[in-house]
Amino acid sequence: MTVENKTQASGWGHENYPNPPGVAFIETDEMKCVGCEICQMACSMQHFGVINKDLARIQVHKYLLPAPKAVQVVCSQCQKEERECEKACPVDPPAIHYDEKTFHMVLDKERCLGQGCLLCFEACPSKAIVNYPRVSESPLVCDLCDTENTGKRNPQCVNVCPTGALYYKDLVVWGFPLRDMVRKHADEKAALIARRLYPLTKDKVWQPAWRSQDE
Repeated sequence: MTVENKTQASGWGHENYPNPPGVAFIETDEMKCVGCEICQMACSMQHFGVINKDLARIQVHKYLLPAPKAVQVVCSQCQKEERECEKACPVDPPAIHYDEKTFHMVLDKERCLGQGCLLCFEACPSKAIVNYPRVSESPLVCDLCDTENTGKRNPQCVNVCPTGALYYKDLVVWGFPLRDMVRKHADEKAALIARRLYPLTKDKVWQPAWRSQDE
């Protein structure tokens, strides 16, 4: 058993489960998310030692569908041909790239062009890259809480989620990638959720049943 797979059963959540040993990603379950934003707090504490949701690699967006709904967005550690952020980086080799040894995205701050570029930030289709120039000259991307890039991945957002709306799981199961819904933009996720939960449009919901179509 590797160091990464050893867990401390000290809580009541996902921290009691062994982490995937190989390529993995954080899967979000929007239907379980209550918008508490504890995941963002844990992320900022892990990387900066402070509670600041703007510094979190995972973001929670709020929508009215028409009822309130929260949608999480986090890097899905895309496979090579789908890493739009890496393709967009003008630095050779790319300053933002997937580390094949530690199994997660890495951003080389020393070679990153910073706020004068931001092409990776713009290229990400799900907008999972965070930019907070007041604190970091370079954008922020999820490293699965392997802050020292040693391969010891242990995403804290998954461990602290009180509703089990986040999962840390193998990237491929039975030969099929499990990332399509995860890497959609939050607006697209919200639209899909709205269609599932509220099949009637707002005008149909609020139109009195006795009113004729001619009025």
